[in-house]
Amino acid sequence: MRILIASDDPALQRKALSAAGARGMPVPSSFDNMQRVLDALASPPGFDCAIIDYRLPDLGGLKTIEKLCRRDRRLAVVLLLPKKELAASRQALQTGACAGAPVEISETALASILTLINEDLGLMVFPKAQKPSFERDGTGLSRREKQILDSLCEGQQNKEIAHMFGIQEVTVKMHMRSIITKLGAKNRTHAAMIALRNGIV
Repeated sequence: MRILIASDDPALQRKALSAAGARGMPVPSSFDNMQRVLDALASPPGFDCAIIDYRLPDLGGLKTIEKLCRRDRRLAVVLLLPKKELAASRQALQTGACAGAPVEISETALASILTLINEDLGLMVFPKAQKPSFERDGTGLSRREKQILDSLCEGQQNKEIAHMFGIQEVTVKMHMRSIITKLGAKNRTHAAMIALRNGIV
């Protein structure tokens, strides 16, 4: 399995190298910005797995992760997030990532994730506290609206949500108005109450 690590953190790069080596996998290629990652993914023979540090300055939020997953459905994306951003791991599932974990993850745990991906068992790996809900609902909410509603219920403000998904704050406001309308809510706070009470998120 060909692996790349996208991070400007030398310690995290070393951890990924050791994790791959511990499982007898080829040495991962390291990149310190997303443009180089995109160029590498576009060049043959390509990669099977991308370990991406959410802290990369030019990442562009989950929007970039979603684009990567849509462009190459065979690419397994492992998103590593700082603890304060772990709520994004739930949204990462919906964008197509196959694993979300804290950047503080141990070398052993990261090696285990790489092994599971390499065995191609179709597994999704997420922190227990961030386990996503697959409950269906009849709200008519789009996938993006559900992601934004989930973030709203996590207590995030429009600006924070916009940063998380790499979109404009005005776009978040537009989705928020649609969510409020579809849920029959009075405002964003009421929408969050309806979502939590009815198990929509």
